[in-house]
Amino acid sequence: MPVRRRFVLVAAAALAVILAAEGGARVLAPYLSEPARYGDDATAVKVAQMDARGAACTDLVLAGNSMGRDAFAPQAFQEADDQHRLAYNASLDAASPEVLEPWVTREVITRLHPDTVVITLASLDLNASGPATRAAVEAYDGAERTRADLIGRLGAAAGSVSDLVAYRTELRDPAELGAALERRAAGTPAPRPSVTGIPSVLGADGEGLSRRSLHYAGEAGARLFTREQLLKGWSLDAGQVDAARSLIDEVQDAGTDVVLVILPVTDDYIAQHPNGDADFAQFLRVAGSIASDTGADLIDLHDAAPPALFADTHHLNGDGTAWFSAVLAERLDEIGVDRPARCSD
Repeated sequence: MPVRRRFVLVAAAALAVILAAEGGARVLAPYLSEPARYGDDATAVKVAQMDARGAACTDLVLAGNSMGRDAFAPQAFQEADDQHRLAYNASLDAASPEVLEPWVTREVITRLHPDTVVITLASLDLNASGPATRAAVEAYDGAERTRADLIGRLGAAAGSVSDLVAYRTELRDPAELGAALERRAAGTPAPRPSVTGIPSVLGADGEGLSRRSLHYAGEAGARLFTREQLLKGWSLDAGQVDAARSLIDEVQDAGTDVVLVILPVTDDYIAQHPNGDADFAQFLRVAGSIASDTGADLIDLHDAAPPALFADTHHLNGDGTAWFSAVLAERLDEIGVDRPARCSD
């Protein structure tokens, strides 16, 4: 048999095997467990929520870390807002500017096309040695759908068109395969990220729910966590500052207004910095320079919330969420951020 003909037959046989495997993967896909495409379940849910909103009008998006996630309730904001702006909370746990830059520019704006992006900022976001912040950056950069290198982009692209690629890990797991076959026999698809959120954790508009019922009373454990996990060895991270400036510039270049909000914190939070007030004052100066350098409007709420509105040293509780959402609407009006005509009907 000629070599060329043999090659064609082998290639055809290989293609047939691949197509058969792809067909089998597509049959089983609805019953296989959701692959870990993002850094955590909350990120996957937020992507599903934003995809579901689709072409629906979104006037404003707020993005920050878990403080922003817990502070901002879009429905409460809309009800308190004289302009009734439609909003979404795209904040991610421990998301510093290094995470927000790719998240907002590549994932959020491309899906929601908001007219205004509110970026929240806290001193912990700019800590060069914060363990929680560094872990969040590594998780985001290492996840299949959010890693920025060539292998990540190719993997994400292939997984979007091929179930054999998308579910490659699950298909190699005998236990997972068995469970998928049982689900298929029962007609019960595997759970998927829900646009309704995560019970007691995340709401339908991306808002945080887990701290709504809490009230901070100066607990030593809360102060210790803040000191050791968030503000340990606090020093200004030039890379995070540059990322914040780049984020604002990129969003503005896309024709979107940016408002920078310094989040409210307790006196106990400020005291956990190695140099207390001096470190926090440095943070405030840098936040002000970021706003002035980029031309973004700045709203400083760091000392505006009463102690009763906090769940711990720096997260707001349910009463704090209602307060922040209403105050943000008021401050946006004061600085002249208007609802665009396209969303006014």
